[in-house]
Amino acid sequence: MSEKPFWEGKTGKEMAGLHVKATWKNGAIVTGVLDDTGDIDLGDNRSLYTSRGYDSSCDFELMGDVQSIELLDDPEYERIDNIENVQVGDIVHTRQGNHFPCVSNMNVSHWPQVYIEEIDFKFVIGISSFAYALRPKPKLPDHDGLWLDKDGNTWTMRDGSVQMTCIGADDWCFTRAWFSPDSVQVLNAAPFRPAKVVEA
Repeated sequence: MSEKPFWEGKTGKEMAGLHVKATWKNGAIVTGVLDDTGDIDLGDNRSLYTSRGYDSSCDFELMGDVQSIELLDDPEYERIDNIENVQVGDIVHTRQGNHFPCVSNMNVSHWPQVYIEEIDFKFVIGISSFAYALRPKPKLPDHDGLWLDKDGNTWTMRDGSVQMTCIGADDWCFTRAWFSPDSVQVLNAAPFRPAKVVEA
């Protein structure tokens, strides 16, 4: 049984701002950002029709001549839609389709701005050019076994819970609390990597 498309059951409003690749039955391929009716926004009040919807409350449904539409944003990233929430290290996407890493952010005269860097120059992105930003999601334990956190501490994952493990010369210490993988304690220790077993 095939997976249902990511857009199934979503309205145009829920699809607005997503970066997609649309493929037509004649072989044409276009990438762009969807507007609130589910069409690719071309700017200047022009759109490339990809959805049968006519307003933001309609369900997204592919036009008859569109073969497929795929989400281009990486699932390993968290999407940031408010410029005020952008942090250093986030990847800022502009309305023009460009993207740059954020090197600093600030509010100037109550106008949020982010600074990006490209080949020895710093540029300011204001709210009028900001589309969205992507923040890398930290790698968290996702299967049973031993894990090392960002500081090299050892953690154990078992049955969906995570615990920091103290390894001494003679024994293991499992006296600490167990946490869910998305708890504050675990997120603060991210990113994690699987611990490799080395034979003595």
